[in-house]
Amino acid sequence: MRFKIHSIVMMFQIFGLISHAQGILTNESHNIQILNPSYYGFNNQTTAGVIYNSINYDGIQNIDTKYGFTGVSFSDLNFGIGLDIVSHQVEEFGLLENQINLSYVYKMSLNYNTYFLPSLYIGFLNRSIKSENLIFEDQLNLLTGFIASSSIDPAANLDQSATGFDVGASGIIYNENYLLGLAIKHVNQANISLNQEVEEPRDMSISLQGAYEFDLNKYNRSALPRNTYLFFYVSANKQGELMRFYANQELQLNSFVIGINQKVTSLEAFNFTNIGFNTGIAVGNIDFNVGYSFPVSSENILPPKVLEFSLLFNFDPYLSRNRGNYKRLKTDNF
Repeated sequence: MRFKIHSIVMMFQIFGLISHAQGILTNESHNIQILNPSYYGFNNQTTAGVIYNSINYDGIQNIDTKYGFTGVSFSDLNFGIGLDIVSHQVEEFGLLENQINLSYVYKMSLNYNTYFLPSLYIGFLNRSIKSENLIFEDQLNLLTGFIASSSIDPAANLDQSATGFDVGASGIIYNENYLLGLAIKHVNQANISLNQEVEEPRDMSISLQGAYEFDLNKYNRSALPRNTYLFFYVSANKQGELMRFYANQELQLNSFVIGINQKVTSLEAFNFTNIGFNTGIAVGNIDFNVGYSFPVSSENILPPKVLEFSLLFNFDPYLSRNRGNYKRLKTDNF
C-alpha cells in the first residue's frame, strides 16, 4: 500500500511534467510543428496527421496522448495555416488536458534557396479532474499505508476544471542543408489552476531546434540506394523549472527510415534519461512511423517507457505519382 501511495504522488508529478512539456515525443524530428508551429509552412506542403503516444512509468499506469494536426499551404499568397488538437489523459486518476491551437505562418525568401517562416498562434486550453478519482489527505494513513474509501473533504464531491487562452510566436530559417528554429510559447502565462482561489500561471516556454542533412550517395554509387541521407536533429526546451534536451539521428534508405534518439529531462528534483528507436516507411503520400523509448538512468523518479505511432498524409500531387526524392530538407515546392 505504501508503494501505491508513492505511485499516486509520482503520477501527478509526472503528469505535470508531461503537460508542461506538451508530451514526451519519441519521434520529435518528424513532428517539429509540435514545438515550433512555423513548421506548418515548411516547403509549401499541405499535410495532415495523427499521433498516439502511451507513456508507461511503472508497468501499470499509463498517460495517453492523442494528437491530430493539419497544415494548409496557400502558396500564391505566401502564407499557411496550421491546426492541431492535443489531449493528455490519465484515466485511472481522472486527469484530462485538452488544447486546440490555430497557427498563421508567413513565408519569406531570404535568397534563392533559403527561407524564413515567422508564425503566430492562439490556443484554447481546458484541464479537468474528476473528484471521485482523487485521494485526499484525510484518506491516507502514512504509518500503515492504508487508503480509506471515502473523504470528508468538501472538494471530494466537486469536479474541478480550468480553461484559458494561450498565445505564442515562432520562426524557422531553412534551406536544403539545414534548419534553425526558435519558438516562444505560453507568452500570456494563463492561469491554469484547478483551484479558483489560487493563481497558477502557466510557465512560458522557450525552445530551440536545429537540423542538418547529408547526402550519403551524392554520386549514385551502386553500393547504396539512390536516395540515402543522414539526418541529424536536436532541440532544447526550457519551461519554468523544466529542462529538456533531445537528439535524433536518422538514416534514410529510399522509402525506409531508421533512427535512434536520446533525451534528457529535468524538472526540479526529477531527472531521467531515455534512449529511443524509431523506424518508418513512406508509400506515396503516406508516411507511417513507430517509436519506442526506454529509461537508461534516473534520479528520484520512476522513469517512463514510451510507445508511439504516427501517420502523416502529404497532399502534394507529385508524391502520389512518384515519391522520387525522399530528402527531408528540401525547397522544391517554392
